[in-house]
Amino acid sequence: MTVGDIVGEAIDIHKLAANQKERRDRIVELLSLVGLNTEHANRYPHEFSGGQRQRVGIARALAVNPEFIVCDEPISALDVSIQAQVVNMFEELQEKMGLTYLFISHNLSVVKHISNRIGVMYLGKLVELADSRELTFHSVHPYTRSLISAIPVADPVISRDSKRIVLKGDVPSPVNPPSGCRFRTRCPYADEQCAAKEPEWREVSPGHYAACFHLDRVK
Repeated sequence: MTVGDIVGEAIDIHKLAANQKERRDRIVELLSLVGLNTEHANRYPHEFSGGQRQRVGIARALAVNPEFIVCDEPISALDVSIQAQVVNMFEELQEKMGLTYLFISHNLSVVKHISNRIGVMYLGKLVELADSRELTFHSVHPYTRSLISAIPVADPVISRDSKRIVLKGDVPSPVNPPSGCRFRTRCPYADEQCAAKEPEWREVSPGHYAACFHLDRVK
């Protein structure tokens, strides 16, 4: 399939164009939105770079005029410089089209840049949820603390003073997770209570939630 057919497939399925001219104009408009031009519509994906192919995928997602888009690791296979371009494009499209994203990523540097609100998951369970800045600077769950400590810092002085929190042990199998709190096998604060039952959500400050029995002990 050409790029034009890939982007136009959703238009065809949902009958969003009255005729071929309207379909063509819509495809060109979508490609333009993501930084591609008219001639790209007649080319094939293997002729594009990774960043350009990602733009084609985003244009395809935009074809049905969505309000909500799930972005599952949308930049993980791209070079760092291309990642920045794609993230900036996401933000521009959000502002222009009023989109809401569910942005799934293991790259916390990118997540904190693009997100208004962040949820941290461990073995399929949410362990902390807060506004982006609140979670970055005032996280309370030991797993979140460990993740944030691993974010690279460009300033060498700050980097030397920052302490990396290294978790012990291996991640358990998600097919057969530990009883109680799923993080307990790697948590320095775990005790018998953590093995006996699953911690409930607690609101530690307005809009900031965490699931842990020992939030008062986490440093």
